[in-house]
Amino acid sequence: MDWSLSIDKALPRPLRVILRGVGQVFFCCNAVTGLIFLIALYVGGITAGLAATVGVISSTAAAYVLGFSEDDIDAGLYGFNGTLVGPCLFLFLENTPQLWLYVVLASILSTVVLAALMRILQPYNIPASTSPFVLTCWMFMVAVFAFDSYSRGPILPIAGTPIEIADTAAAVESAVSIGAWFGSFTGEVIQDWYTAITKGVAEVMFADSIIVGILFLIGIAITSMRGAVMAFMGAIVGVVFPILLGADAGLIKMGLYGFNPVLTMMAVGWVFLKPTTGTALLALLAGILTVICQGALSSFLVPIGLPTLTFPFVLVMWMFLFAASKSKYWSN
Repeated sequence: MDWSLSIDKALPRPLRVILRGVGQVFFCCNAVTGLIFLIALYVGGITAGLAATVGVISSTAAAYVLGFSEDDIDAGLYGFNGTLVGPCLFLFLENTPQLWLYVVLASILSTVVLAALMRILQPYNIPASTSPFVLTCWMFMVAVFAFDSYSRGPILPIAGTPIEIADTAAAVESAVSIGAWFGSFTGEVIQDWYTAITKGVAEVMFADSIIVGILFLIGIAITSMRGAVMAFMGAIVGVVFPILLGADAGLIKMGLYGFNPVLTMMAVGWVFLKPTTGTALLALLAGILTVICQGALSSFLVPIGLPTLTFPFVLVMWMFLFAASKSKYWSN
């Protein structure tokens, strides 16, 4: 929207760059959108908001100090991975005073990893996207076994074989049939759908909150209505197909199958390919496959006790963008 771009350009450059960095989590180079995202994070939890703020400032400052591209910095491209690193580490690791130091170090590392991956992927015109965030957080989560100064949080997955984890989940999972989701739309069922869809958007930044998901959608819509529609459709895909595939009902309601399809459908259907009806359908296919990819990666990472984070989105997006370059329909 023109009014938001006017506000964006009127802001002091340091503030504009920081807020754009937050906005770029959802591919939005818009400081107003970034401000809404940041406010939403503080609404979801003060610690998460502070961690995201420390992360985006640290990663952006590192890009300045290391002399990376001014245009990329100004677009917020060195800020969004740091924005994700902060809340992620506070979610999965023990909350201690020294964890703030790790957030700063991890955010700086995400900037270095991003620059390296941008250099590697540049000949193919493929974005690194959130892969630096994923690789950096995985490293810090695994490093917990080598150092006594910090430890695992209660939410970090417990290492084991996939079949052991599945048996444990089956023992505690509430039995919710497909008919319960698609049958009679009672007030409770409608609430479940509403919760799962909105939380699917919110969980992109690790927020377990309906209001945060709504604010994220509003922020995206300010930048692009098509982007907001793609995000909303991705969240729906993250509910419908896990239900059909028989995924854990609790995980579906928490939006944990939604955040990866949200990003995939935005990337394929709005950001990196020409926005057409054809690419919207391609994005829908990519979103569906992201759900399957998440299930596969979740089982693959179980033995080392790591979460998938946004890696299913990254893998599917990369495959579709590489493949699109060979297509006469979507190469532009």
